[in-house]
Amino acid sequence: MAAALKTSAIILRVADFLKGFPPFSYLPDEALLELARSGRVQFSEKGEILFDQGTAHGRYFYVINKGSVRLVRGEKQKLSDLRGPGDFVGAGAVLGEESHTDSALVDEDSILYALDVSVFTRLCTESPRVGRFLKVYFASEEVDTGTAQRSGPSGWRGGTEKHLARLQAGLVAGAASLTVREAAEAMRAADNPVFLVVEAGENPAGVLTDTDLRNEIATGRVPTEAAVNDIMRRPVITVSPQTTPQNALLAMIRHGIRHLCVTEDGTPQSRALGMISERSISLSQRRDPLALVQEIRRADSPSSLRTMGGELDLLLAGDLPSPDDVPWCTHLAAETRRAMFRRVESWAREKAGPAPGSFALALTGQAGRGELLTATNMAAAGLTSEDEKTRTWTQDFLGRIDEGLAAAGFPAAPAAIPEEAGARCRTVGEWCEFFRSLVRDPMGGEIWQQMAMFDLSVVAGDPALLETVFTALRDEMAARPNFIRLLANDALGNLPPVTIYEGYAVEADGLARETIDLQDHALGPVSDVARVFHLDGGDLGTTGTLERLAAAAVRFPQGADIFAQGARAFRVAQYFRAGQGLRDGDDGHELRPAALSRTEQVQLKSAFRDIGALIAFTANHYGFKG
Repeated sequence: MAAALKTSAIILRVADFLKGFPPFSYLPDEALLELARSGRVQFSEKGEILFDQGTAHGRYFYVINKGSVRLVRGEKQKLSDLRGPGDFVGAGAVLGEESHTDSALVDEDSILYALDVSVFTRLCTESPRVGRFLKVYFASEEVDTGTAQRSGPSGWRGGTEKHLARLQAGLVAGAASLTVREAAEAMRAADNPVFLVVEAGENPAGVLTDTDLRNEIATGRVPTEAAVNDIMRRPVITVSPQTTPQNALLAMIRHGIRHLCVTEDGTPQSRALGMISERSISLSQRRDPLALVQEIRRADSPSSLRTMGGELDLLLAGDLPSPDDVPWCTHLAAETRRAMFRRVESWAREKAGPAPGSFALALTGQAGRGELLTATNMAAAGLTSEDEKTRTWTQDFLGRIDEGLAAAGFPAAPAAIPEEAGARCRTVGEWCEFFRSLVRDPMGGEIWQQMAMFDLSVVAGDPALLETVFTALRDEMAARPNFIRLLANDALGNLPPVTIYEGYAVEADGLARETIDLQDHALGPVSDVARVFHLDGGDLGTTGTLERLAAAAVRFPQGADIFAQGARAFRVAQYFRAGQGLRDGDDGHELRPAALSRTEQVQLKSAFRDIGALIAFTANHYGFKG
């Protein structure tokens, strides 16, 4: 039963109701009144069908004032969403849909506002913010926060002609045959702390800094008439003109330097265009993460590292206003926490003494994937040469590192392989056999407990040891192609909730939960699927979930859009987990939907739909039904 909105009092009441919910709250009052005048009030009984899946959109869409509407799909009427007061249904025509993608069933006696789609469509074109909200609501893209390309006082976003002109204008360069005195004079005249050594063709060959002058010349170790070639630093770390401040910062952290050379193609084999300094990045970023990393490298105790970990959390909290910023913050957190790991490792090595043979330490799981936005353990495994002495030394070394990490505030790492004493540390041959046995007998090896081992990333020692293990794993997987399909089946086990309704996470069977485990039901499923396609492609060196999804989109182009949706969902889930964890000082995996704003709930619901689509694509790709 429907009643037209005839009186101004009812129109004002409808407009006032709409004003309390996005995206209607983004519209000016005049637009809300126009939208309210275009519609009618509708009273619908439980069980009434508002529209059927596949039917053409009609004149009206519905905003729920009281009651609820269930969206279902397919012959089995599988639950797609459950919507309540302030939600709307049937508005897909606004984004160009020709027919309804779901059927809408009234779940309880409800009061609905039936509003004119054409009026709402026109108002959306006049309000970009409303349009962006709807795209999230219908799971087609993220909310555009405008933060992905921030720039600071320096105005540098990377690759701008204006910035490159400044770099070239300030460049101090010369041949390696110049004397140190001549180079120092050029640096003084230009008021520049860096002298770039170039070869024929103006390619970078080395770097001389004012720190080098103090350490080598002022101390008398090198005469001023010595050639620059005698004390310059090499190799030169180079980046392309398109490098952003964020990526330049990560490169400095990774290599422990304060200057980068910009070249035409980003490699040392092309013409130098200029130098990026630590100062220019700090101005761009409005804070100085490099200073924090330098303090970490100079830390004298685990307790000081604990304090610096708190400073990192504050830095991340200020740099994470939206899901757009998750990739950058994830890389920054990973590099900074790895620097903390290496500082602890250096203390442990002082106590352990020199290694008797070749070894490597590799991070596993989330740490191995570089997804360390919150307080997460730094679980590491040891790989050693084929002798028991080195293995014993490395196992003891890992124990010392565990103690140091715990003292520095990292959560205790669970045993990587709980059933076997000392199994965290193996010789290369033992690791090769471990992976071969998993591929041959996944069920007997309880592979679901070992998935963190497929995310190994070397953090110290000889990387060649891990590559030997990866070679054995590639060969074994190639000989047993059904292994990937089995992993894909396991990756389909943890499904995200279908929706969020009245502050509860609602699962496909209708079960409502007060909390969501973001690791188990959002981040974990995406990481598991990304790992499957990553192993299927044989590129074992890529560990990050977002990087794996990007590589999968290239290898399996038919799923490129689905992989992009999965990456978007992963960023959203990481954003909410980080916000929770950085606020509460834990890993943030458990989230209460009732604590989220309506816009945040819409973002998370969109992520759930994207994860569901990724899981469905994976099931279809590997031949699973249902």
